[in-house]
Parts: sequence; structure tokens; C-alpha cells
Amino acid sequence: MSDLRETEGTGIGLRQYLEVVRRRKLIVVVLLALSLGAASALTLATTSMYEAQTTIVVGQDNSLVSPANANAIQPFSATMTELIKSTIVAHDVIDDLHLSMTPEQVLGSISVSFNPESAALNVSVVNHVPEQARAIAASLGANFSRLVKQKLGKGTPATAGNPATPPLTASVWDPAHLIPGKVEPKPTRNLLVAGILGLVLGLLAAFLRDYFDRTLRTVDEIERAFGVPVIGQIPSVKSANRDRSQILWDENGDFAESFRGLRANLQYLAVQWPLRTILVTSPAANQGKTTVCASLATAVAQAGQSVVLIEADLRRPRLADTFGLPRLRPGLTSVLVGHSQLGRATAEIKLPPTRGAKDQDWSITVLPSGPLPPNPSELVGSPRMRKLVDGLADLYDTVILDSPPLLPVADSLALAKLVDGVIVVVRAKHATRDDAHAVRSLADRLGIHLIGVVVTDVPRRDHYYAEYTSELTSDQDARTEVAPAPRAIGGAKAAPKSAAGSRKAAI
Repeated sequence: MSDLRETEGTGIGLRQYLEVVRRRKLIVVVLLALSLGAASALTLATTSMYEAQTTIVVGQDNSLVSPANANAIQPFSATMTELIKSTIVAHDVIDDLHLSMTPEQVLGSISVSFNPESAALNVSVVNHVPEQARAIAASLGANFSRLVKQKLGKGTPATAGNPATPPLTASVWDPAHLIPGKVEPKPTRNLLVAGILGLVLGLLAAFLRDYFDRTLRTVDEIERAFGVPVIGQIPSVKSANRDRSQILWDENGDFAESFRGLRANLQYLAVQWPLRTILVTSPAANQGKTTVCASLATAVAQAGQSVVLIEADLRRPRLADTFGLPRLRPGLTSVLVGHSQLGRATAEIKLPPTRGAKDQDWSITVLPSGPLPPNPSELVGSPRMRKLVDGLADLYDTVILDSPPLLPVADSLALAKLVDGVIVVVRAKHATRDDAHAVRSLADRLGIHLIGVVVTDVPRRDHYYAEYTSELTSDQDARTEVAPAPRAIGGAKAAPKSAAGSRKAAI
């Protein structure tokens, strides 16, 4: 069992890493492309270089180092290495080949290596002209051999206390020859190194960007940050339907089904906690809370329950526009200040019949905002607002309030104390951990009952819905099933009221 858990944990970790790479693939691709581009530009700008090599053997008296001086092989080789790269040798090479180079340039193109256990010196010459590289190597070997014979080729005679020292010699063993191909640049090597470096930098930048990114991207992250479950995932509306009232969502497949799922989740939650009055808010603006309010009210009404929708956002109201109601009509503010009766301020919105339920008469009672007041926070937090919400809860199965964002203004804090529960709406890939922590802190400090989170603008799943409903339609052609009436969201009520009856009672 422990091995299984370890395997699952490893898989989850690997999936998380791959998910980070998928989300930040643009960073990885850009840095990889920049690295390869820089390597390509550097390769093209680099002058082609060619290498010639020759081997010089250091010895004594036209032979290898005598056995008596075997321990001096390394000092001999090291000394000869220093002498080869001396200015006098460079001057002789320049004079010999009539080069337009300085001694420093000649010596800069020469490199010497040797094995400490041998007397062979490997000399390399690099130049942008291949024949010139070979000529410099050949001249270097010949002139160095001559200079060694001229200056060190005499030796020392034997004396009374010391034996004779044979003269030092330097002989060209391997004549100068060119190495096939270029030594610089090496396009394959450069691109390979640049690709590896760019990939490493891209992955590092991607993980750092993801680590410091405060955006909540997955359902698990949202649930952990807000401390409540995600009770609804609402797909984005097709662009062709954005200019229509989004409550007429029966044509939108998975969009409609997502609100039926949200309605079902609320029915299950109402078993433990009565949810007759629900406040819908969001941490910030433009999260889709008004669409959620209208569509949730539609889903509740289509379940045969009476529902009233209150536009409690008295700063930037959008609910009346969703239902096509005139903005200058009486509304919530008119009722609260006593300028209008509730029956005149509300509007009953008839819902179009859905497929398979053409004989149903469903409607939503909407109480728009009315004229915008100068003191919205005081108005929604007044005793009259509490009395209005409690009165509507007695007349309707469900009361849904569309409120302003929770964090910018205090209106929702006052409204949250009047309802049974609060739904927080966040747009996918827009909510941050800071928003979630701020909402959670307010809820804990003020005792707000957060029901759950609804995530909007999630990727669509039309192909799953179409596949399932096509099979369901073929089954329904053979038989007709009658579904039992769903339980009301407001679990404390014995039986749901009809929308028409509730409307008359409200008037």
C-alpha cells in the first residue's frame, strides 16, 4: 500500500511539473529560440579558423634523453615549451615567411602541449588561412630546431667531479600538416550547447514565473485558497450569443447543464443548512457574477420553484440590462426609501419553454436596482433591507441577491449578514491567492457563511454534452420518463410555491 501511495505521489508531482511546462511553454520556446538564434548569429559572424599541427622531440646528442637524466624529462619538456613561445622564435618565423603579423599575433596563434612522461611536444597553429597555418607550423619547427642547436647544442665537457653533459637537441618528428575541416566555428556543437542552455534557462524561467505567479488556475488551487468547495464550473458563452440575454441559455448545451449542476449542488448543501436567501458576489469586478445570478435563478425557476432576484448592486448594476428592463423604472432603492410599493417595483420575467417542457409556465420575479443612491452602503445595510429580504424569503422559495464585489466596497459585507449563504464567483485564471486570502479572512472575521465558489469562463465541453445527449434523445424516442419534482433549495420549506402565486402574494 505504501508503494502504491508513493507511486501516485510521484505521478502527481510529475503531472504538476508537466502542467507548469504546458502553461509556460511560451517562455520556454522564446528563450530556446533566442538562444539558438544567438548561437546561429555568432556562428555566422565568426571567422573560419584552420589548425595545423607538428610534433617536436626534445633529446640529447641527436637521441632521446639519456637514462641518467630520465628524471629531468618533465623539466626539459616544460623548458622547451616556454622557449617555443618566445619572441625570438616568432621573429624568425615572421622573417622567414614575410608575414604582416606582430610577434604577439604569431605567438597568440600557437599552443604547445606535452606529456610529462615523454619528450614529445605537440605544437598547434591556428589561422584563418589554412596554408598559412601549415607554413607557420613548419617554419616554427625548423627555426626552433635551429635555435636549440645554435644556443644549447654544445653541451659541457667532463670535469674531475662531474660527468660530461650531452648537448640538447630539438628535432621535427611529425612534419607540419593541416587538420581536416574547420576548428572554428563548429555549428553543430554551438547549436547543441545553445539548445541545452536555452532549454535549461527556459525551464528555470518558467518554474520561477509559475512560483511567483499568484493566479489560481485549477479547481484544487481555488478550493485550497478559498477554503470552500467549487460548486459550479461555468463555461464561456459563445461569441455569437454575447449580444443576447444570457438567461435564455437552453440552447447553449453545457452552459445550461453547468447551472443545473450548480442548482443540484445547492440542493444537497441545503440539507445541512437552509439556503432560502443566497448572496452572489465576487472578489473583484468583471468575474461574471451577474450572469451567474440570472442563470441560477433561471435554473431554479425551471425546477418548478418560485424565485426572486434582487439587484443589490447599487453602484454598477447590470442585472436589469440582462433581462431587458428599463433603467429608469422603480426598483430596490425606491422600495427602501418608501417611494414605491414592492409590487410596482418588481417585474415578472416569463421564461421561454424548453425542449420537452413546452406546457410549463416558468417565470422569475426581478427587483432591479432602481435609481442609484449616493449612500449605497448605508441603504443596503439598513433595517428596511433586512425586513425586505426576510419578507421575500417568506413569499418565495429562493431569494438571490446580486451584490457588488466583496473586496473593493463594503456593500456586500452588510448584505452578507442578511442571507443564509454567500456564493463567490471567480473567473478562471483571473482570481489570485491574495484575493482568496482576503475573502477568507473577511468571512472568518465577520462570520460570513461561504457556501462555495463558482468558476466562470472555464473551457467548454460541448463535445461531451453533444455525445451524451444524442444517446439520451435516441433512448427517449423509445420511452418517456417522468422525473420527480426536485427538492427546493430552501430546505426549511415544506413545499415550493408557484412563481405566479408568490408574485401575487408579494404584490
